[in-house]
Amino acid sequence: MADRRRCSYTSCEDTSLDLKCCAGCRTVRYCSSMCQRADWGRHVFDCTTGKPINTVYYLARDMRRDVVPVHYQTRVDYGFDKAERIIGAEGGNKLCRLYQGLIRHLENPLMDLRRWQKERRLVEGIKRAFETIPIQDRDTSYTWFLDHQEFFDGSAVDEDTKKRQIQDSVDIMVLKAWPYTSDGSPNDTLLTVRSETARKFSKHEHECFFFFATILAQRCPESETVMWLKFGFVAEPERELRLRYTELISRCTFEEFRDAYTTSSIPALFAHHGIVALGSDRLFQDVMSGSPKTFKSVWHLKQHVDELAAANPHEPHLAPIPELFVICDYGYKNCQKAEDEDWKLLDDLYTQLFAKHGMDPLELHAACRRGELLQFVKGFLRLSPWSAKYARLLKNAYPLPASRA
Repeated sequence: MADRRRCSYTSCEDTSLDLKCCAGCRTVRYCSSMCQRADWGRHVFDCTTGKPINTVYYLARDMRRDVVPVHYQTRVDYGFDKAERIIGAEGGNKLCRLYQGLIRHLENPLMDLRRWQKERRLVEGIKRAFETIPIQDRDTSYTWFLDHQEFFDGSAVDEDTKKRQIQDSVDIMVLKAWPYTSDGSPNDTLLTVRSETARKFSKHEHECFFFFATILAQRCPESETVMWLKFGFVAEPERELRLRYTELISRCTFEEFRDAYTTSSIPALFAHHGIVALGSDRLFQDVMSGSPKTFKSVWHLKQHVDELAAANPHEPHLAPIPELFVICDYGYKNCQKAEDEDWKLLDDLYTQLFAKHGMDPLELHAACRRGELLQFVKGFLRLSPWSAKYARLLKNAYPLPASRA
């Protein structure tokens, strides 16, 4: 809980005892409405107003974290989806630099970006903002922006182009990764690579090889793929983990990496090559301790939440369904079907819960195993007006009788 004797806006030093509570969560306090407005871009993810969060706040949060957004509507609204589908990871990285520069430069960046996007004047607004910056101080991302203005028109990439771009991207990635294997040559054709990997690689070796290729292409795996879980992205910030993997594969052979993956010892490989911070990270270690075969159900739940963030909300028939472990452990079995209101309530609950600062997934797992999901969630979220429903939904078969534990 925030210090009640100090304004919750971190840039404010006010320690007055006459602080006002946030009307949404009644938890954090501010010395003035000005500080509350300034802190809203951060606090909106912890507040319990029950209102949808505008995509500009997801954008601002991810620009602070220096990561490419995964939230579906944010990616569409601010050009990331189209840029990455057409030109790959470089497009997302260039857009990050562009928006980070804008947010530093604009006096009211979130208000301006939100208005431009809503009025479909994003290109015009960005141009006008950069025109106020001296030419010598403009980042190279602005020149890139001028050459790629079509990414910001809000339209989707047509399906044929999307499929072609994805296949071309995969082919390039595979060819680039193949020479890193002991049998690979940069002169081998795509047909040879496909034939050799099909003949020689086991299922887990295929997973390892494609992940290796993904990292070499400066990409992150997508949240709905097995790589998101099996290589620990459920536990670590996306861009940070990709950079650490990039560092790792520059120091080890593909065979070392493959062997570590198949023996559940990726964290030890990080530590062996001097990347100690990640090699000793408790959440990453926990995910990888059973990878690629077994995981705690809480990590399947976290992947489900990450999939929800990346899913297209306009295609409900494609909404992700959690694994059976999650359905049994985390209350979904108490819903009649995946499309009903109760299911949506649980999706929203866990989405909010994993976004809370200080929420430890392993403590959530322990509460699940004790049969205390409701008590745990109440420590982070206000459940009204759905308290009675959540009391019913957050029941599971735990704790197991002593003979079955």
